[in-house]
Amino acid sequence: MKTILLFFIVLLLPFIGVAQPIAKQDSLNYYKFHAEAEYEMVGDNATSIKWLNKAIRLDPNDDELYLLRAFAKGAIADWKGQEADYTRVIGLDPGNVAAYTGRAACRFTLKKYKESISDYNWLIEVDPTYYGFFFNRGMCKWRLKDKEGACFDYRLATQMGSSAAYVLVMEHCLE
Repeated sequence: MKTILLFFIVLLLPFIGVAQPIAKQDSLNYYKFHAEAEYEMVGDNATSIKWLNKAIRLDPNDDELYLLRAFAKGAIADWKGQEADYTRVIGLDPGNVAAYTGRAACRFTLKKYKESISDYNWLIEVDPTYYGFFFNRGMCKWRLKDKEGACFDYRLATQMGSSAAYVLVMEHCLE
C-alpha cells in the first residue's frame, strides 16, 4: 500500500508545479474581476481597493493593478495613495502616459506644482501637440507665481486650440 501511495505521489509531483501558476493566475483574475466590478458597476471604490490589494499581493509587478488602484484611490480622494500608485506604475512601465498624466494631475491637487511641472514636461516631450499638457503646466506655473511662464504655456495652448487657455490669456496675459 505504501508503495502504491508513493508511486502516485511521485507521479503527481510534476503536475503540482504546473498547477500552482495556474491557480495563482485564476486567483489573480478573480480578484481583478471583483475589483473592476466594484469600481465600474457598483461604485464601491473602497471594496475595489481591497480586491486590488489582494491581486497585488499575488503579482506585485503587474502595473495595470496599480493603475486601477490609483483610479479607485482618486475616486475616494486618497491623493497621496494615488500618487504612490502612479509612481509605482511608472517604475514598472517608464513609458506609461496614463500614469504620468494621472500623477501630474494628482500632484497638482496635492499642491506639488514643481513635481507636476516635471511630469508635464515629460508628457510634452512625448506629445508636443496636445494643448492640455501646456495648459495644465501653465496652471502649475501660475500657482508658483511664474506669470511669464504660465502665460507662455497658455499662449501655446491657445495656438493649439484651447478656448480655456484663450480666456486665461485675455484675463492675465495682456499688458
